[in-house]
Amino acid sequence: MVTTGYVEREAAVGGLKLHYQEWGNPSAPTIVMLHGFGVSGHMFDEFAERMQDRFHLIALDQRGHGDSDWSEEGDYSRDAFVSDLEGFCQALGLDRFILIGHSMGGLNSVAFTAQHPGRVRALVLVDVGPEAARDGVDNIIRFTRGPDELDFDEFVEMAHRFNQRRTIENIRERMRHRLKPTGDGKWTWKFDRRFRQADSGLTIGSGLSNDEMWHLYRSVAVPVLLVRGSESDVLSQDVAERAAREMRSARLVVVPGAGHSVPGDNPDDFTAAVVEFIEDLMVGRVAAPVQEAPSLDELVETRLSRRRRPSFMLLVLAGLGAVLAAGGVAYALNRRSHNRKREAERPMPASPSSRRRRGADAVRNVDIEQARRRALDLSRELAGAGRKGIAQARGVAHDVEVERAREAALDVLHALGERARSAEGAAAGALQRVDREKLKRRSRGAARRSGTAGWTALQLALAAAPRLASLASRRRANSRGSRR
Repeated sequence: MVTTGYVEREAAVGGLKLHYQEWGNPSAPTIVMLHGFGVSGHMFDEFAERMQDRFHLIALDQRGHGDSDWSEEGDYSRDAFVSDLEGFCQALGLDRFILIGHSMGGLNSVAFTAQHPGRVRALVLVDVGPEAARDGVDNIIRFTRGPDELDFDEFVEMAHRFNQRRTIENIRERMRHRLKPTGDGKWTWKFDRRFRQADSGLTIGSGLSNDEMWHLYRSVAVPVLLVRGSESDVLSQDVAERAAREMRSARLVVVPGAGHSVPGDNPDDFTAAVVEFIEDLMVGRVAAPVQEAPSLDELVETRLSRRRRPSFMLLVLAGLGAVLAAGGVAYALNRRSHNRKREAERPMPASPSSRRRRGADAVRNVDIEQARRRALDLSRELAGAGRKGIAQARGVAHDVEVERAREAALDVLHALGERARSAEGAAAGALQRVDREKLKRRSRGAARRSGTAGWTALQLALAAAPRLASLASRRRANSRGSRR
């Protein structure tokens, strides 16, 4: 199929001449297309021919490929490709567009979209994920590092053996855009010859780890269509399904009868999938991106906000209420014990029951004012522990992955719980060390204050009451044991 609906153009970007093909009406919605390794923007010819009546399509020859300039410095890093696209959009006045990227171009598209989500209306990723199957990548490398110069028909036959899903006529047309004459009757590849050298010294790709690539995919904040060729040896079905599941708003479509080069292997079904996605996007049937995936800082902060803050407020209030309630209960026990003490001062023989009554007085030594001060200290300790916990969680989040960040957040919460229990123990110790004489002098005033706050405090301290009862029971048991 010979396509004639495009215009060849050039743009100067960062000292390089970047070549591109332009299709359709410039006043229509724009689609920018980035090709894969070793090919050019012409890999989208079949797709663009089918879409040119409705869209303005731009197929860029990325640096070192097609008819664009090679990098003299040998810089083919992901950052360099992204910078080229930024400059290209600025040169052409492209504000907001749909971005389609295949293979290497797909990775460049993900990086660009993550940095400029406001520029990309939607993203179409063609047979590319955070991970690539090693066998498929090796097949591509072996093909592109084959003979450097051949007769044109020899290149066509070699390409047809590599991909027999295409007709020989289709491959012949495609190779006209991938090859250039050498001047001596032979042909050679258009892309930078240093790609075909094992020790070229080129800077290629991004160097991101596997986990970092997954995080980059998850950070994409626009609707995504992920297209996989059903016979692809580069993008596995498992990786494709996981990527679609973990990205914020992604749809997976598997195109039958297509390998890695989906747009040319099955252009009809590929075009249909993209058209359906764009139509759904235009009418709002594409789900809005999920805003919950974000950075590790946000993940940990969200987890802490959900689990830590409510429990801290309840813990602080319960701690304050427990101390106030303890003061009221202790006052009542003190009055009761005081009456029993006056009865016990009457001359009468000591008995086991009177000794047991005197042992119950062990919990009466409580100073209400001191207890309240201790409650305020406890509140400050808990608040300080909360701030420290957030700082610790944020520090951990910078160095771990999403799954480990969740575990770190839970560890922080556990540590805060232990801190709160320690503070509770300290408060109980304070109740035991108060001045008996101060309690006697302030008992009547404390009774009035306890009466006002008692009901609310007892409700807040409901969870702490069993602990106080257990403490009193143990003290009575200890008292009995010491007098035997």
